[in-house]
Amino acid sequence: MDFIRSKKTSLIDVLSTDASFILQHVQSKNLITRREYSYLQSMSQHGEKTAVELLDKLMNKNDQYCKDFISLLRENEILNTFPELRGLLPLHRDGPHQQAVQSSAPDNSSQEAILDKAYKMTSSPRGVCIIINNVNFKQSQTRQGSNEDAEALKKVFTWLDFTVECHEDLTKDEMKTIVQECSQRAGGDCFVCCVLSHGEAKGVLGCDNEVLPIEDILTPLKGHNCQALAGKPKLFFIQACRGKRFQNEVKIHTDGSQEDNQGLDLDANPWEIISIPADADFLVSMSTVDEHYSIRHSTNGSWFIQSLCKRLEEGILRGDDILTVLTKVNDDVCQEEGFIRGKKAKQVPDQSFRLRKRLVFPAPKSSDL
Repeated sequence: MDFIRSKKTSLIDVLSTDASFILQHVQSKNLITRREYSYLQSMSQHGEKTAVELLDKLMNKNDQYCKDFISLLRENEILNTFPELRGLLPLHRDGPHQQAVQSSAPDNSSQEAILDKAYKMTSSPRGVCIIINNVNFKQSQTRQGSNEDAEALKKVFTWLDFTVECHEDLTKDEMKTIVQECSQRAGGDCFVCCVLSHGEAKGVLGCDNEVLPIEDILTPLKGHNCQALAGKPKLFFIQACRGKRFQNEVKIHTDGSQEDNQGLDLDANPWEIISIPADADFLVSMSTVDEHYSIRHSTNGSWFIQSLCKRLEEGILRGDDILTVLTKVNDDVCQEEGFIRGKKAKQVPDQSFRLRKRLVFPAPKSSDL
């Protein structure tokens, strides 16, 4: 009981990510009554509240219930679902020898577990991935090459076991509706939204040239609006300009030769700075930094999206987490170079994340996209 009380906040944080799963196992061990199970299951969409109620009920019972609960948490099926528990649970104390070893050896397990905390990625399908691909506009230039980006994203996220939904040439209101509808039926362990469009001051353009603020894309997926994704990672990849300035070039030594790129284009409209709400479990990956152009090749697709898809495939097979993948994307895009309107074009992506844990997508059984 003392252990549960002292680690209550951490246990709530871990168990709330899949409250229904832990409830089923607690009930199967007869640690709660059928009536208690029905009551807790009725609120399982509110993971944090369910975890709080469960721990309170166990602590209100006798010590044996709490000990049995801790034993349950040590089972492999539970640890595989909640790997963060490995750093929270007390070590077994089966005899005086083990106690002596435990007291004399440095306890690095908790620190290692904290570093290795990862979001649960076991659901199949993994979640929903929506791709909004705006190519044709009423008053802006056609975004040639964007279909190559959309196809690359579709292939890699289908390979990662996401349910992929593609939408083309949406107005501002249609984009907003798609995201809102998706938030109401989203499930699984993760959500991904990819937006390929022109950019302007407050957000991305619909094909009607009306602006949808970035925050209007994020808000429907926030925890209080989408309980099914509360505590789960929500990823947004946005290919759009954020201004009308080119990146300055810095000369460095290199062992390779470079050629001028032809057929480059911009996802541009004049614009100001996008602000990203500071909400947990969000990652917003922008193709370029504030006030700068984003480059897209008219036949090969954009530097950013093409690198993202390539690095996701390679990194996942190696077990890289998402931040490692995106760091390599940054490096790829920084090394690209071309000329637009007689000016040298350079670019660097902008990553903004509020993730609380490592995000590692399990490698699919088939390595073929």
